[in-house]
Amino acid sequence: MTARKENLTFTNGQLVPIANTLAEFKLKGRASLGRTWVIKHLADLNKQFEADKLATQKNFFKTDEDGDFIYQKDKKSLILKDGYTMDEAQKEFDQLVDEPVSIEIGSYSERMKALFHALEDYPYEMEGQVAQVYALLFDQFDKAYGKGE
Repeated sequence: MTARKENLTFTNGQLVPIANTLAEFKLKGRASLGRTWVIKHLADLNKQFEADKLATQKNFFKTDEDGDFIYQKDKKSLILKDGYTMDEAQKEFDQLVDEPVSIEIGSYSERMKALFHALEDYPYEMEGQVAQVYALLFDQFDKAYGKGE
């Protein structure tokens, strides 16, 4: 049976923690290949997220003629463009961080299923952020390959 949903969906803000945590899992064979493939695609999505963050910053904050940001006297805080508030900028950034992004996994179904099964039977104890990322990943794989596979 093919996957009912052939995407893994996360938010922009989850990309780096997921990739970093997934890299730490002890996996072998096809599951390891699947992990490497997922991490590569998470990195690609994160590059786009970084570009979108920069574009959003340039919408709200002043830049010089070279396109570099202009900082306040403290050399840490950017200067808002006229007509914008920090609340507006923060709201836009929050929406960008919470924006869903997906990785289409159907083409790599065997590797992805191997990764799913390795996560399903993962023998090591987890806690904290590792456990949270595990739950998030497992939930997405379960939606794709879970019950009824």
